[in-house]
Amino acid sequence: MRSTRNTGFTLIELMVAMAIFSFLATAMYTGIRQIISEREILLQQTDELNQLQRAVRYLNTDFSQLHPRDIRGPLGQDRIGALSSDPSQDFTLELSRNGWRNPAQAVRGSLQRVRYRLEDEVLIREYWPVMDHLLGADTRQLELLKGVEKIEIAYLDDQLEWQADWPPATNNSITPSTTILPLAIRYKLTLKSFGEIERLVEIIQ
Repeated sequence: MRSTRNTGFTLIELMVAMAIFSFLATAMYTGIRQIISEREILLQQTDELNQLQRAVRYLNTDFSQLHPRDIRGPLGQDRIGALSSDPSQDFTLELSRNGWRNPAQAVRGSLQRVRYRLEDEVLIREYWPVMDHLLGADTRQLELLKGVEKIEIAYLDDQLEWQADWPPATNNSITPSTTILPLAIRYKLTLKSFGEIERLVEIIQ
């Protein structure tokens, strides 16, 4: 008679199989976590890049469409220049621009008063519904770009010299007239993610 053999797994074989399965499961879990982590990093970088492209587009458009229209001060007693920049104030710069799109055909002009400011490493673009706004008038705000450590802006005057403020206070060749615009604007963004980004925008006179 043939002797019957036990065809089942031995305890050692089961332990080896479980060890192999555990190793494969751990490797797969680690790989999946790595893929998810890389995907999240890629999505974050894509979002940051989209923010940067949007901010550069707004800055370039606003600067290239500068308009020499000054505005009445909030109290109505003075005038504020078409382009006003003062690092000692709570804004980076304030400007008048042309070409305000009106797809809804609202009753308003094509000029827009815009202000840029940096708050808690966020570059914010604001605008008023009207050019000559009153004191305390609400602005429409848009957070353009996060992670901005610093923004530096320089203005090219008619002597081809770069000025840190506008209107420049130290250049006698330029009067404080509100209708004078720089020949070009150069701005540099220092970002946590992308380092330094610099652009030069020519101003159409």
